[in-house]
Amino acid sequence: MDYSVIYFDKSLNDLKYEDIENFFLEAKEESTKIEFKAFSTEYGNFEKNLEKVVRGICAFLNSEGGILIWGAPKGIQKPGKKIKTFEGALSPLKELKEKDWIINKVSDLITPLPVGIKVAILQNKENIVYVFEVQQSNYSPHQFSNTYWARLDGQTKPAPHYLIDALFRKIKYPNIEGFIKLEKISNVSSNYNLAISILLFNFSHLINEENVSFRVVCTQGRFSNWSPMSSSISNMYQRNGHLLVFKDFIDLLHSGQPNVHHETLVFNPHELATKYNNCVDILLTFGGKYSPLKLSKYKLDFNKINWDKADEPNYLFLEIEENSLSADVQTDRETILKEVLKR
Repeated sequence: MDYSVIYFDKSLNDLKYEDIENFFLEAKEESTKIEFKAFSTEYGNFEKNLEKVVRGICAFLNSEGGILIWGAPKGIQKPGKKIKTFEGALSPLKELKEKDWIINKVSDLITPLPVGIKVAILQNKENIVYVFEVQQSNYSPHQFSNTYWARLDGQTKPAPHYLIDALFRKIKYPNIEGFIKLEKISNVSSNYNLAISILLFNFSHLINEENVSFRVVCTQGRFSNWSPMSSSISNMYQRNGHLLVFKDFIDLLHSGQPNVHHETLVFNPHELATKYNNCVDILLTFGGKYSPLKLSKYKLDFNKINWDKADEPNYLFLEIEENSLSADVQTDRETILKEVLKR
């Protein structure tokens, strides 16, 4: 796959130094298919910095491939966000290496020997940026420094056991990602009504997912469709309307196809203020027949309600943590127990 064309609208061989400068004129975030590495003497010399680059390349080989920019701006972590953003001046290298030297050095550090790695060396006087384009490997799993690496949740992490096992057996899991979008907030019958959309995407290339389901939990609010008198929807809206369970959301989620479900959460303003200090927690869990369970968590601050922006309520977000693998994060287990089992 030509990732350079996807991100820069030109092939790797046609890239110029100014293309990378222009790319970071606006804030960028890393994803499963693009990673940014700044060069700094704080991290050590050239070869010490290169180790982190090789780790990222190894992760791309074991995942779906992608682009790694070495010499990118330093990442900045903004308040309330766990994901770094990259913007502005580059952090270029000063040491120029031949293309063959770079490829051979990277290949020697990864086992088994990888193929499908390309690099563009971009110069502006003494400033140098290395852009790597990596294809998903047919010979995975690969190791660097005795560890299998993968791109998970937009980061390079040690690959979990299920993924290593799948790579050895050449089993591919669909990459399902889920998000909650705030659509509108209104004041109806002395209650706050928050319209939301639940969006599920299949980002796997040519791999469909089956039997996709999801759950949404909100302790502070109830789903408007819930009714204590209706038994027909009791399986879908549970825990007195605080839990939405959609077991048969879609039978077949095609690659590249999004699916959307709309709901409205209702909040009692007095209860929200006195019991929860106007803070709202929403937990989305989702998965399918083949994809592992993931979670997206959101914290909202209703102290910031601005009725002049009722149709653009994204400002309510206080914290966002999306598409985490539940198998990897212990705190997610505690969240599920607290929210679903009321522990």
